[in-house]
Amino acid sequence: MKKLFALVGLVLLSTSLIACRGERGKEFKVGLIASEATLQDNGYNQFAVAGLNKIAAEYDNVSIKTVDFTTPANITTILNTLGEQEYDLVFTLEYNFETLILNYAGGNPIAKRYPNTTYVVFNEFANTNDAGERIHDNVIEILFSVNESSFLAGALSVLVNENRDLLLPTGYNFADDRALAFVGGSNSNGIRVFGYGYVEGANHIAQELEVNYRYYENTTAGFGASAANANMVKEFYNQGVNIVYGAAGGVASNIRNEAETAKRLMVDVDANQDALKPGHVLTSVLKKTDAVTYDITKELLEGTLKDGATTRYYDLKSLGTGITDLATISGFLAQTDPAAAKWAEIKQKIQNLETAIIAGEIDVVDAQRGETLDTAALTNITFAN
Repeated sequence: MKKLFALVGLVLLSTSLIACRGERGKEFKVGLIASEATLQDNGYNQFAVAGLNKIAAEYDNVSIKTVDFTTPANITTILNTLGEQEYDLVFTLEYNFETLILNYAGGNPIAKRYPNTTYVVFNEFANTNDAGERIHDNVIEILFSVNESSFLAGALSVLVNENRDLLLPTGYNFADDRALAFVGGSNSNGIRVFGYGYVEGANHIAQELEVNYRYYENTTAGFGASAANANMVKEFYNQGVNIVYGAAGGVASNIRNEAETAKRLMVDVDANQDALKPGHVLTSVLKKTDAVTYDITKELLEGTLKDGATTRYYDLKSLGTGITDLATISGFLAQTDPAAAKWAEIKQKIQNLETAIIAGEIDVVDAQRGETLDTAALTNITFAN
């Protein structure tokens, strides 16, 4: 059992360290700081920890510390402390990079203060300046192309809504309407990327079918379940929305519960959450943070980290993102030949769209790259709020 290093006032999660390989003669220290969604989010943060747990099972020369989120200001304290303690690698999953990259202690950012620590940031070009140049050599940017997988989820949502009476005729209380909604935890590029892709995918299919959809959104929900968020989601369903897409950490539990109560559908994120409310989670947009923490830590231990790219993309092509296989929702479909035929057609359509995105035939807006959504181009979407 390796040592667990303590930080006063911080919530720590120890990891059992066993096994066999790694660069001999050196013990590496790896830290992970959770985002506001916390280590218990059943997705983004928990899966990142799972990647480190896998490393711990394979290598015997690494000590791992995971630190839960408390406040945004405390992220700076944690980053500084891990740097002082000479951690080799620190993953920070929170969306605030100001003190790490740009300004801390009179203009001396944390990444500059601790050049021997490699920092890994997620969901934004935080370490790239306006000229497209890298700011710090010891910072790696991770971008998940969830715009691509969200596009697939948006397309699927319209296809299912248009065929709801055929596919899901019993056990549901769908509105006779064409409306979708998106709930985001913050108005940041790392969250907007989900919503932009989703509404583009919805518009793509709506154009093909020559139908029009209303689109509701709230990108200031925060990342915790609350009565206010439950009421917000309930109101979306009351306004005729049949499918709500959530990218807001713990708020997902509000959306799942309200989807079940309303007898409608939702789309989840980060991990395969389809079985949490079977029959009411249409699909989940996958963000495979476990692959990132595993891959990069393995490079550190094998001595190849410095040779890797400093900006890395996990997209549909690399299997770093995607949507679920739809196995759970398939169990709730009508057991009829027409329903089976339509479902097969829908799944093939989604596969074709994925192939087109990978081939570059469909370009999906990526907020993480600073791209903005041209709402005027969404000719079959009306923004309702």
